[in-house]
Amino acid sequence: MTDITLMTSCAAPAKVLPSLTLLSHRVRVVPMEPSSMLKMPEDTILLVDAREDLSLAKSLCSIVRASNLTMSIILILTEGGFTVVNPSWGVSDVMLT
Repeated sequence: MTDITLMTSCAAPAKVLPSLTLLSHRVRVVPMEPSSMLKMPEDTILLVDAREDLSLAKSLCSIVRASNLTMSIILILTEGGFTVVNPSWGVSDVMLT
C-alpha cells in the first residue's frame, strides 16, 4: 500500500483533491510548515498544495530537496500557478485542479 502525505493549509483537505478519499492508500494530512517534514516517512509520496501560496510551496519543495530526502514531490496547482513552476522547484510532477 502506498503512503501519501498531503501538505496543505486548507481546513478541509478533501477539497484539495476530492479523489483522495476514494483511494485505498494511506493518506496523511500535515500542515504547510517545515516542521511537518519531521512527521513524514521517507518512502511517502508528497503532495504539496500550491493552489493558494506559491512562494511557501516553492520554499517547502526546496527544503525537501536540500534535506536530501528522496521522496517524490507532486505539486498541486491551479492553471494560474502552472506558469511559474520550473525545474528549479525540484518537483517530480504537477497536478492541475
